[in-house]
Amino acid sequence: MALRSLLFAFFAITLLIISVEAAPFQPNDSSPEGIVLKVYKDFAWEAVMAAEHYDGLMQQPQIVLVKYFDEKLTSLILKDRACAKKEGMCNLDFLPIWDSQDPSAGDLTVEKTNKPNIIAVTFRYPSIDKKIELKYQVTKTTKGWRISNISGKDWSLLLILSSPQ
Repeated sequence: MALRSLLFAFFAITLLIISVEAAPFQPNDSSPEGIVLKVYKDFAWEAVMAAEHYDGLMQQPQIVLVKYFDEKLTSLILKDRACAKKEGMCNLDFLPIWDSQDPSAGDLTVEKTNKPNIIAVTFRYPSIDKKIELKYQVTKTTKGWRISNISGKDWSLLLILSSPQ
């Protein structure tokens, strides 16, 4: 009887370990890279679909934006959007997570760097085989990790949105 119980426990633990290791990764805001992965998981469609009839990341309401961005960046995004409604376009004229007005991506990777609050994203524009490298600055908030800036080769979202309108 003891041997049977021991074998049952062994197989149950083995099955549990296999199922945990085989479970798909669910990006979330509990790690610096998790929040960046979550953005791409939730908005990758922007790079593969004609999105004229859908609201992309930068058009989301505040209640959605705060799931990804810290309060300061969320506020600046909303301020720029309000300006654009009045003026047609303000400071932001591209999609920052794609570094483009016309997003497309292949071979996308999200990786930690040697700085714990900086996450590197790289991908290629398939049509021109151009490699894009973005850096995400993330901050630990009371609600979890949030993106506090995105920067490309020669731009910073925080600086763009902080410019006078």
